[in-house]
Amino acid sequence: MSNYVGEVRPSQYITTFGPGSIVDLPDYSIIMAGINKWPKEYVSGARTIEEPRLQRNLNIQQIKAIPVRDNEATLPAYKFPIYHVCPKCRRLGKHNGRDFVEEEGVLYCKNPDQETPCNKIKTHPVRFITACKKGHIQDFPWLYFAHKKSEYDKKKCKLYLTDEGETGSISDLKVFCSKCKDGRSLKEAYENNKLLGKCFGERPWLRDREDCDEQKQLLLRGASNIYFSSLLSSIVIPSDSHNDIEALVEEKVDLNDEEAMENWSIFQAVYSRNPDVNRLGLEEVWKTAQKIRNNITTQDNEDMKGPEYQAFLREPYNYDGEEFEVEKEKVPTRYNDVITNLIRVKRLKEVMVLRGFTRIQPLPDVTARLSASEEEDTEGDSSKEAPITDAKNPSWLPGIESYGEGVFFTINESKLAQWERENEGYEASMTDAHFKMHKERGRKMSEIPPFPGIRYVLLHSLSHALMREITLHSGYSSSALKERIYSSQEEEMAGILIYTSTVDSEGSLGGLVELGKSVNFESLLLRALASVGYCSGDPQCAEYGGDKLTDVNGAACHSCLLESETSCENSNRYLDRTVLVRTVLNQQQEFFHNA
Repeated sequence: MSNYVGEVRPSQYITTFGPGSIVDLPDYSIIMAGINKWPKEYVSGARTIEEPRLQRNLNIQQIKAIPVRDNEATLPAYKFPIYHVCPKCRRLGKHNGRDFVEEEGVLYCKNPDQETPCNKIKTHPVRFITACKKGHIQDFPWLYFAHKKSEYDKKKCKLYLTDEGETGSISDLKVFCSKCKDGRSLKEAYENNKLLGKCFGERPWLRDREDCDEQKQLLLRGASNIYFSSLLSSIVIPSDSHNDIEALVEEKVDLNDEEAMENWSIFQAVYSRNPDVNRLGLEEVWKTAQKIRNNITTQDNEDMKGPEYQAFLREPYNYDGEEFEVEKEKVPTRYNDVITNLIRVKRLKEVMVLRGFTRIQPLPDVTARLSASEEEDTEGDSSKEAPITDAKNPSWLPGIESYGEGVFFTINESKLAQWERENEGYEASMTDAHFKMHKERGRKMSEIPPFPGIRYVLLHSLSHALMREITLHSGYSSSALKERIYSSQEEEMAGILIYTSTVDSEGSLGGLVELGKSVNFESLLLRALASVGYCSGDPQCAEYGGDKLTDVNGAACHSCLLESETSCENSNRYLDRTVLVRTVLNQQQEFFHNA
C-alpha cells in the first residue's frame, strides 16, 4: 500500500503483527506483507543488529532492525479479506464495481435491490476466513459453499449473509444467493471442514500461491490461532565467552598433562587458583579441554542456552563495550542446601529474530529445541512453518534488541538429581500427558518434541512463583517480566533467569537487581514458596497434581501459578506447584521440604 493506514511498534511487528498476520483497522483489515516486499531503500537503511550466535543458527548474514520513519508508511500491507458485508442489507461482496464502490480506500454499499435502498453505507470485512496448517490463508469460499456444488454464474449471483436468529450463535448465520435461491448455514462449515474443499495454497502476504494438499479450516478473522510467530532469541554474551573459549583453553591449560586431564580432582587442585581459568569457569574449561582432546568441536548452532548458562557463572569481568554485567551474591543461609549460585544481572541485552510463523497450532519453543542435547526429528513441524519471505535462503531477517536487568540462580545438582530419582513415577505420568496433548492436536509421533523432563517442570514452576511475587515488590508489571529456563540433565544445567528486557524505561529501573541481593532474595523466595502452598482454588486446584495427570499442567491455575503469555517461555505449560511445596493434598513430591 502506498498510503498510511496505521502503525505498530517494532516489538509488535516481531511478536504479533509480523508478515502474514492480520491487522484490524477502522475501515478494513490488512495482512502484513513479506519482508521481500520491503522497499530496498528501507532494507539498506535499516540498522544492523549484531548477534553472531543467532546469525549462525539461522544461517543468515544480517539481522535488520525494523525501519522507523516519522509520518511515513514504512512497511507494505495488503487488504485482506477481500469480501465485505453491508451491516444494513447484509449484502456480501467485494470491490469489483458490482457489489460495492470504493471511495478513498473505503468500501460503501449502494444496493438498490432492497425496499429501502442503501445510501452509501460503509461496509466492514467479513468475520470468517479459511486457513490450513501449512500457513496458507484465503477468503471463505462463499459462492462455492452457498451453491452446494451446483452450477452458478458468479457474475450474476448476489450473496447475502443473513442472521436468522437472536442467539448470536453460528447456527443463526446463513449465506444466501438471491438469484439462485441457494443457501447454507455456516454451522455446517464448522461441523465439517470437508465442505470447504482443499486448500488453494494461497499466500497473500507474498502475493503468490503454492501446491497444498491440506484441508481448509474455518476460522474467525480475529481468532488467536490465526498467527503464531516463530521466534529465536538470545541473551547477548561477551564474545570471548564462547567463540574463543577453545583458543583460551589451549593457551591456559596444559592439555598434555595426562594426570590432570584424566582426573577432575587433580585438575581442580591445579587450576583452581588460576584467575583466567576461574573467569571462564572451572567446569566449562574442563569440559572444553576434554572436547579438544577428543577432537570434538563445539556446535554453536545446536545450543543457544548452554553458553549463556556458563556466562552467568563466570567470575565478574569488565567486558568493555558489552551490554553484559553480572555480580555474584552470597547464597542465603536458609537455602544453602538447595541453591548453588545467586547472580545479580545488572545489565543484559536480548535479541529476538522473527524466522516464520504458523497457523492453527504453535510450534514448540524454537530456542528450547535448539538448546536440546538430544537429537530431535522436527522435520514435520518445520514443514508447517510458513515463511516470511519468498527467498529460499534469505540473507537477512527482521529482529529487535532490548535492554534490561535480571536475577539468575542455580539449583543444587546433586539434590535435584536425587529428587528426580525419587519421583520417576510422576515424570512418567507427565510424559504420558505430554504425548497425549500433542496427539490430540493432530501431530504425528515424528513431530512431537521430547518431554522436557521433570527437572524443567520444577524450574518452570519455581520461576512462575517467583515472578508473581516479584511483581509485588520490584515496581515492574507482570507483563514486563520474562523467564529463561536452563534445564538439561545431560549437561547438568538447572538455572533460572528472571529478567526484564524492554525498549523503554522499564528495562532499567533497578528494582529487579535490588531483589537479587542475598537478604532480599531470601525473603522473596520464602514468600513465593509460601504463596503456592495454598490456592484460592483448593482443594480442586491441588487435585490436578500427583501421579495421575490428565494434562501437562498439574496443580496450576490463574490464582496460583499461571502468568501472562508474554512472560512465559512455554505458553503456561508444564507447571505444578506440588513439585515445589506441600499442598493441602500432600502428594509428598515437593522439592522444598522446609519452605
